Amino acid sequence: MLSALEQRVLAEIDDAELIRWVQELTRLPSVWKPETGEGEEAAARWVEARCRALGLETHFEWAAPGRPNVIARLGPGAGPRTLMFEGHTDVVTEGDPALWTDPPFSATLRDGRIYGRGANDMKAGLVCALAAVQALARSGVRLGGEVLLGALCDEEGQMLGVKHFVERGWADRVTAAIICEPEENHLCVAQKGVMWLRAVVRGVMAHGAMPLTGVNSAYPLARFLTAVHGLEEREIARHGRHEFLGQPSITPTILLSPPRGAGEPQNNVMPGAAECVLDYRLIPGQDPDWLAGQTEQLLQAAVAVDPRLSGELTVLEVRHPTRTAREEPVVAALASAYADLAGAPPIYGGVPGSTDGTILNARRGIPIVTCGPGDIHIPHHVDEWVSVDEIKQAARLYVLAALRYLGVADD
Repeated sequence: MLSALEQRVLAEIDDAELIRWVQELTRLPSVWKPETGEGEEAAARWVEARCRALGLETHFEWAAPGRPNVIARLGPGAGPRTLMFEGHTDVVTEGDPALWTDPPFSATLRDGRIYGRGANDMKAGLVCALAAVQALARSGVRLGGEVLLGALCDEEGQMLGVKHFVERGWADRVTAAIICEPEENHLCVAQKGVMWLRAVVRGVMAHGAMPLTGVNSAYPLARFLTAVHGLEEREIARHGRHEFLGQPSITPTILLSPPRGAGEPQNNVMPGAAECVLDYRLIPGQDPDWLAGQTEQLLQAAVAVDPRLSGELTVLEVRHPTRTAREEPVVAALASAYADLAGAPPIYGGVPGSTDGTILNARRGIPIVTCGPGDIHIPHHVDEWVSVDEIKQAARLYVLAALRYLGVADD
């Protein structure tokens, strides 16, 4: 049941402004284009301006050239807890605009939905967090802790923004985080980890008409991929299906011969090397270091048939899977908020991909729960959209979660 104070704070949310803000932020293209230097800056400046207008302590930091983070603080409060609302300002490419019903960055409002690249993933969630912080600030309520808002860059790439956030020490004060990614406002308490490996097989280049004068790298790479498929099957048998995340997977995503930087492919040239990138999606219980070791053994076995062959394996990135107990205070705060707002028990789930929360949890042990507006299956699609009703609910969920997780200080 909502208390009188909670109702008073919730009354500070202006739904018309909330929807307008989602449209405004969606209309700022923030696809990272390294060739031109275009990226998140305009979107970050938009967030920064609203945080400063609220009187928040606001920091604009460059995580990398052309790639800014915005961090804002409401507080400090009277207690030891700091709740972070985390979102990202970058969006994926819109692809061919001709395939869209409306222009990709139009933020068209139609039939209870806002359409546009990034509306779902995840400018709506970021705006909901900002609106929640605004409601808390305007209400004058004295929280029993601090709220930290992070609008970070490069979540869709190497997660440079959250890594910079951690390296700068911001995460040291965070005791729990709500990751505002699109999950239909479900409470996602687990997420898959990811490991990317690059395998390169080196042979001897030759004329396509005289392959025996060289050593073909394609066949050992094929043997290696077949062996990796077997490793995937064994991992599925060992670990089964996670309640929310399903089964683990190993997916070859890039196949190149010749490799990067080794010239253009030609029909009559047998390249001297071939490479692949493997995308491992991990569930709790899997050990990425052990998996990398197993993969290295499979690669060396594939090239052992000829002394002129060699194999090289590189770990590109590791983000561990996460799980958060339902008893964690931040999960319990969100669960009670959901029950009071929806009049039904919360729906728990998991995130099939990886989020900035992975880094917060792995590097600083921060309990995370992923919860935000937007259909789970819509990110990165043409005609991306987000539900107005879910936006309104998410902003209110965030307000109540902050009040219940941090508490209210005694005057």
